[in-house]
Amino acid sequence: MIGTPRERLPGSVPATVAAGLTFATAIVYVAIIVSQGEEDLGGVIVITAFISGLGVAALAGAVRAAPDRVIPLGIASGGLMGAAVVSLFSIGLLLLVAGVFALVAWMRAGVGASSRDQLLGGIGGAIAAFAFLLLVIVL
Repeated sequence: MIGTPRERLPGSVPATVAAGLTFATAIVYVAIIVSQGEEDLGGVIVITAFISGLGVAALAGAVRAAPDRVIPLGIASGGLMGAAVVSLFSIGLLLLVAGVFALVAWMRAGVGASSRDQLLGGIGGAIAAFAFLLLVIVL
């Protein structure tokens, strides 16, 4: 219907906040590295792309209307929490705040989702957290 306000999905606002914070954190990370005069930017590009991917996952969970949106929200929340712990002394606090917002969104979106989708979101989050740890170790 034209003129009727669209109903907000449960968790869409915290997911949007998580996405915005994640993208801002990626920008801050690049700014910190550039200000330090880092010459090897390969690892920085990979880590920034990974963090931005978590932001895209949070944004996808915010805008999707299907109940399976808990999957990208689970990936975003797990990945952001894992990245926050690993990078606690640089950008970890910003990632932790974004991760809390993504976690709230995941919990709210999970109310109407199937057990399968909830499980896939949790597994995806765990994989994303370990993937970030591996990236940091390798790079």
